[in-house]
Amino acid sequence: MKKLFAGLGALVVMGGILIGIPVALVMLAGNPFPTAEQINAIISMRPDYGNVILFTKILPLLCWVVWAAFAGPFLVELGAAISGRPTRKKAAAFRGQQKLAATMIAAVGLMFAGSTVMATAPAQASTSDAPAASSSAVSMDANQLGVTVASHIGQTMTAPAEAPVQQVVVHDVVEGDTLWDLAETYYGQGDRFVEIFNANLSPQADGSSLTDPDLILPGWKMTIPGVYSTAPAVEAPVAPAPAPSPDESADSVDQAPVVDDVDAGGGAGGAGGGGAGTVETRELGQSVDRPAVEVAPDTEASTEIDASIPLMTVGGIAGLLATGVLVALGTRRLRQRRRRAVGERIALPEPAAADLELEMNVVENPIAVEDVDNALRTLQAWAEDNGEQLPELLAVRVANDEVALYLAAPAQLPAPFESQSDDGMAWVVRPGMATAPERPTVSPYPALATIGTDVNGGFLLLDLEQIGSLNVVGDQETARGVLNALACEFATNPWSEQIHVTLVGMEDSFARDLDRIRIHQVEDVPALVRNLRADLEDRRSALDSYGVGGVLEARTQATEMESWAPHIVILAKTPEGHLRDELAELVARMPRLGIATISNGDALVAGATVEVTSRDQAEYRSGGAMPPLPFRPQVLAGEELELVQSLFATTTMASHPAVLEEEHPAPAVPEPVAADLADADGADEIPTVVSTDAAAEQATAQQETPEKAQPLEKAASASMNVPDWPAPYIRLLGPVDALNIADADAMPGRGVEFLAFLLLQNGGAPGALVQKNLWPDKLDPKNNNARQLAKQIRQALGHDPDGNPLLPEGRSNAGFTAHPMIRTDWHDFCDLIGPDLKTTSNENLVQAIKLVRGEPFAGTSRRRGWWGWRGPIEETMLAAIMDAADELAHRALQVGDHTQARFAARIAQATDPLNEAGWRLEIEAAMKAGDVDAFNRVVDEMIDRVGEDVELDEATQRLIDDAHAQMPGLS
Repeated sequence: MKKLFAGLGALVVMGGILIGIPVALVMLAGNPFPTAEQINAIISMRPDYGNVILFTKILPLLCWVVWAAFAGPFLVELGAAISGRPTRKKAAAFRGQQKLAATMIAAVGLMFAGSTVMATAPAQASTSDAPAASSSAVSMDANQLGVTVASHIGQTMTAPAEAPVQQVVVHDVVEGDTLWDLAETYYGQGDRFVEIFNANLSPQADGSSLTDPDLILPGWKMTIPGVYSTAPAVEAPVAPAPAPSPDESADSVDQAPVVDDVDAGGGAGGAGGGGAGTVETRELGQSVDRPAVEVAPDTEASTEIDASIPLMTVGGIAGLLATGVLVALGTRRLRQRRRRAVGERIALPEPAAADLELEMNVVENPIAVEDVDNALRTLQAWAEDNGEQLPELLAVRVANDEVALYLAAPAQLPAPFESQSDDGMAWVVRPGMATAPERPTVSPYPALATIGTDVNGGFLLLDLEQIGSLNVVGDQETARGVLNALACEFATNPWSEQIHVTLVGMEDSFARDLDRIRIHQVEDVPALVRNLRADLEDRRSALDSYGVGGVLEARTQATEMESWAPHIVILAKTPEGHLRDELAELVARMPRLGIATISNGDALVAGATVEVTSRDQAEYRSGGAMPPLPFRPQVLAGEELELVQSLFATTTMASHPAVLEEEHPAPAVPEPVAADLADADGADEIPTVVSTDAAAEQATAQQETPEKAQPLEKAASASMNVPDWPAPYIRLLGPVDALNIADADAMPGRGVEFLAFLLLQNGGAPGALVQKNLWPDKLDPKNNNARQLAKQIRQALGHDPDGNPLLPEGRSNAGFTAHPMIRTDWHDFCDLIGPDLKTTSNENLVQAIKLVRGEPFAGTSRRRGWWGWRGPIEETMLAAIMDAADELAHRALQVGDHTQARFAARIAQATDPLNEAGWRLEIEAAMKAGDVDAFNRVVDEMIDRVGEDVELDEATQRLIDDAHAQMPGLS
């Protein structure tokens, strides 16, 4: 009650001084400035009869000066109190006024703080030697909201550390200390200095007392109440599940879930499980009347969650970054294929780099990337359509079952977002529920990036644009790796397509190589400061021209497809001296300028802090009221960084001549069995080019058209290794499936993949090699995933007519081997084209092309590392098919068979639709035929498929130019 009366009294006095005195002076004396005649009288020393000038001008003017002498320092103190900054009372003439003003302001502050701060649980903070400071860009309300955000995040995590313990700390004041500094150090929030002031009103040992929050003396002992200390966060080890013995039931193996069979419209046919019975003769690639086992596409596989799949590589590359890196790597390899000449093969990575690529295939999470991007753009479209303000985003947590958004202020979001808190600050969207908007939109949060993973299997993302400053402290090498990872995410995240990232002091940054439009490198810090200052003025002028106050508002009300891209500056080392001060000033002034720095406990500006303890442990401190958040940091450094760079360096190497004898699989049996091929006429139908998704849904990529291509020469038969009983047959040159499986229902989810891997290793592979390629994250010698999966496959395949198992038991000296009569369409393709395309018969060339139904391995899941080993053999298949199609097309053009050439071209397009080589074949066919309409159609289809913004290959452009010179009437 005493504080209440004191505060009310101080408030009345302040109001009287600041408002009452000026009003009284104006009412009593009016204008205090003398007229020209009075000024002349004063200068000429003429008598002031009746003291009119003295009482109406001079004395009131002196009163105004005295009032201003107090009001000026008072306003300085008031501004400092509002902004939460201490002031220095260096001018002796104003020190007394400042002290009096500070005392009254403190009294008023205590009056309000007594009921609000005391009623709120004290903020939890770490007593680290590298204190976190609050961001000036975040309001007090936003800081207090950190408690809510932390509580929501905490609900999704198991407790990794002991509960925080509240302590009372006694601090010995030294020269230069301020209450603001102490509040930053112990609470992580400078504007909580009022709590420290309130706890230290008792006299000090020297008899003096704290009356001015801006003046504390060396030697005083300051009581710091409500300090929370936490035990080091140690991730609880997860007890490994006991490995089942080979004799245990196959049903217990969670590594091999069963895929539902696809209705093939027929019965089970021959079971293939006994030695006696009727023997059927089949043709090449022909299935008996049994259901085909099809590989589940991504949409189905994504519903099966495998909690044992790691979130990161061993070195620290998390799933979202791995997705972006692999997409970028795939784009580079596409360029390799487009540069490749016929008869050549692209360069592939060395074994160590290939192993890392395989590991990234395991941890990548493309579905999560798509969900996050769709969720963010859904918010943008909603805000634009309804004139709503975009909510300020603090953090995002991505898990298998949700994408959770944590806001800086309460908001109401549209469907499909679901509220997870009464205050409207935590929202989730379920996987697949947010779809891409029908119209193009900018991404509202381009500065969102992963900092690491939590102990409960979630990715933690921060919005650097909102945070304003992220200071990474701790081990320098690991901290540098954290910044490398952030930069690489900005270079690859689809929602960061409009962002400007400047790297300072990071000469070897890999991010610059990933995207030279988003990522820029500078060494001249003064030039950077000048550029930022110019950007500040330009951004402010642009915002003013639209009449909006900030970029979030601009992104919804003044888009015109303008991204209002944030500028993220990543500093490997904090600048010193006046450059540091200028940069800090720009950070505070510039709308949405994110700064990420490595600092040694001395932050560039107040903001959030990531303290890195090791490559496996870090702690995030928001600079607000939320407690420290332990996590495993995402790191791109050391050997893994070198291997990733090696992967990309390989894509710039020249292609090398192909040696078909080495790349073709060995013959399945020593003595071939003669059988008739399918009728060659059926091969001549011109296929329609379809996308990968469409190909996965079709049984074949070949569709009938009104035109029929005639083979170059008619042949009756050819010799192939075709068994005279329904042996299993794996099709890989298009949508993957398995034919002639005795018990399709019993085939496990990775059964076809297991068989395909064995067959592509010439029919057999050591168990360690199978384990490494199918489960690269589980290289424990005691792991028996492969044995358990083989047991299930063995039961599904059954036996040959002689009673031999189609997948024998593993051998210690040879590992796993498949029955020699089990084949793939790739084996048949290689047998047909032979070791030299120039000597391959026209008939065999046509039959080989017939086997291709689309892109190799189409429809296989990218989730959980399934089929992650396929990369090198897939590149070999693509090159071989493109070369065969090129050979067939040019043979046809030589004899004037334009329809056959179009057939080969369409196969090439279906195999590698983004490679212009297949489109060039059909363009040549149209040119040879003089068909203007066909030429225009093919060029339009190619541009539509490859992309209007993609620059055409030099060979393609040269061909089009030649066509315009030869064929009048082209568009």
